[in-house]
Amino acid sequence: MTLGAAFGDTIARRRSATALVYDGTQYSFTEIGTRAVAVAGGLLQRGVRSGDRVAVGLRNSPELVVSVLGVLQAGAVLVPLNPAYTADEVTYVVQDAGASLAIVESEHAMLLAQTQLPRLSVITTEIDGFAADAPPAPVADPEAPALIVYTSGTTDRPKGAILSHRALLSNLTTVARAWRWTADDRLLLTLPCFHLHGLGLGVIGSFLAGSSVVLRRRFVAEEVCADLEEYRATMFFGVPTMYNRLLALPDRLSSERDLRHMRLWVSGSAPLPIATFERFRQRFGLEILERFGMTECGFPLATLYDGPRRAGTVGMPLPGISVRVIDPEAADAGHVIDVGDGIEGELAISGLNLFSGYWNRPEETRRALVDGYLRSGDVAVREADGTFRILGRMSVDIIKTRGFKVSAVEIENCLQHHPQVQEVAVVGLPDADQGERVVAAITPAAGATLSAEDIRAFAREHLAPHKVPSRVVFVGEIPRAGPGKFKKKELISWLSSE
Repeated sequence: MTLGAAFGDTIARRRSATALVYDGTQYSFTEIGTRAVAVAGGLLQRGVRSGDRVAVGLRNSPELVVSVLGVLQAGAVLVPLNPAYTADEVTYVVQDAGASLAIVESEHAMLLAQTQLPRLSVITTEIDGFAADAPPAPVADPEAPALIVYTSGTTDRPKGAILSHRALLSNLTTVARAWRWTADDRLLLTLPCFHLHGLGLGVIGSFLAGSSVVLRRRFVAEEVCADLEEYRATMFFGVPTMYNRLLALPDRLSSERDLRHMRLWVSGSAPLPIATFERFRQRFGLEILERFGMTECGFPLATLYDGPRRAGTVGMPLPGISVRVIDPEAADAGHVIDVGDGIEGELAISGLNLFSGYWNRPEETRRALVDGYLRSGDVAVREADGTFRILGRMSVDIIKTRGFKVSAVEIENCLQHHPQVQEVAVVGLPDADQGERVVAAITPAAGATLSAEDIRAFAREHLAPHKVPSRVVFVGEIPRAGPGKFKKKELISWLSSE
């Protein structure tokens, strides 16, 4: 089955049930389905054919949802765009993907019109004027590309990860079963819907499960608990930053709300600090379910729905997915060799959930896939009970100082316990004597009266001497590479120049 066919099944089954709530307006599955079919027909009338790439760069809105469904039902390949892209970024992605049509906000429409890219048609929210009487959508091969999602490009220009219909259907239906996600659920979705977390899990996952979505333009911490109560939401998907913001709210904004319908809080896109996990449990009475995901493989790991959720781990592989911790040096030579439990190595994933490769980048695809396993680039440890713990990225989150290997995530988890710390990012800076110095960039909580020595004294209470930051810098906001992910290379460059 393709995603378009699966959406058709859901719409036929759910009909008048509420599919989407936006700005107080409710849309049934039939209403969303009718508009999506009109988009599919409009694309076909404009010359888009099966396999053509269509870029969609709209802000969270009903138009975004129907555009996404319509592109997939037309058999085209969806290329999500960040509505906040600069002119250079949006032009690069559209050109690299070879998109024949782009559905974008008016600002990007003007930018793309000026680039004069060959064969590119640009439209905005005029999708509402598409003919409702659309020709039937073509049937696509389940192995054909459904999405090309561009990575954050922390090491180079962004590259497009190709995800097939089969990979997405397999992974998202597996996640739904594991989380007992049914048509009775209602998701409050405040994530931006241009990446796999908000778009794939939030929008596409909901339409596959037949559940409803309360969509917000953006995350506003002060509004979340009121929305959860008003719409009787059962699920919330977020990133660690969102949970830190919720914990920073005055108690009355949560304690005065009826959140008894909430059954599932999920965190992903970045490691969840242990302190955040514990504080959230104490305040909201539920444990956050942490999961691990990547653009290239979807969502392969999650803590169990039933049973203990241990802070600091991302759980076990979902059914049908193989996850190993391997020797990265052996992988460089083309061999997949496991390291023992409790030993650091590189996380490797295999299963139907894997991407098909990078768009027009065979050499990078070859480096990423070894003997059927995706090299994640994440340093991890497999515990004796079969759960996995992520220590950070191999490139920036493992600091080599004074002959020791130090996990930046471990230090971040420690400093996050300080009651006056809102967020923290730890990096290593080159040092002629130590190899690398441990440096902490900290955003203080509102009203905090912190000094660098306060942080170092706190760290000394909980960490070995070589893990204590030799430098602490206070910043208003830590630069980000994506939802919940710090732009650590940019942070390193800025700190080095200071």
